[in-house]
Amino acid sequence: MSFPEKFQEVLKEWVPALVVPISLYVAYKLLNRIIPGAHNLPKLDIKNKVVVITGASSGLGKSLAFELYKRGAKVILLARSTDKLKEICNELKETFPLNQNEPTYYYFDITDPEQAPWDEIPKVDILINNAGMANRGSCADTTMAIHRQAMETNFFGHVHVTQSLLSKLSPDGCIVVTSSVQGKVAIPYRGSYGASKHALQGYFDCLRAEHKNLHILVVSAGYINTGFGSRAIDPSGKVVGVEDENQKKRNY
Repeated sequence: MSFPEKFQEVLKEWVPALVVPISLYVAYKLLNRIIPGAHNLPKLDIKNKVVVITGASSGLGKSLAFELYKRGAKVILLARSTDKLKEICNELKETFPLNQNEPTYYYFDITDPEQAPWDEIPKVDILINNAGMANRGSCADTTMAIHRQAMETNFFGHVHVTQSLLSKLSPDGCIVVTSSVQGKVAIPYRGSYGASKHALQGYFDCLRAEHKNLHILVVSAGYINTGFGSRAIDPSGKVVGVEDENQKKRNY
């Protein structure tokens, strides 16, 4: 049998088997283009965008402030430690003098969002819900006060921030939420934290379905060496002061 004949035999055998997956792929691509939503929006340009970051005085929030300001964004930093925020803003201006946008900061306690400076923020392009707390201890030993504190900090606070700024978001704006793998998979002795992150995941998944024009990203982060674990509280509410061993292994 000649090569052309062998090739035709192979085609006869495999083409029918490939018709269905190829058709499904083509249909997926067509629907992806036809159905409106954030996936069809152009890539977000950071330059001169107004970026609000909660929990910006340390760790991931601080790192995001530097990265976004380096790319030309106008950053608005929110946290309780205003002395640290002031230092960060000064450092941003010294490190990235080409960015002419003035970095600003405000005192903000996510458990008391009624005192938030929303009137000072007329417009938002990117909202980064980053503030949070961690706990360690068994579900049985953790007091109800700690369970409620975790929900107020990691869930209700972010809901309030988002609702307060939603009307100020640009039509193609972006909401980024710092969640955790523990918002998808529970692990022992992190009951309050895991429950609050599960709630966070559910809320923003729903919000994404309701506001298809917005980019809404929930980041299910793993361990990051930021010192966050050492600020966790035990079942009685005392700060543990010791970094999680898994976090210490990370170099980022």
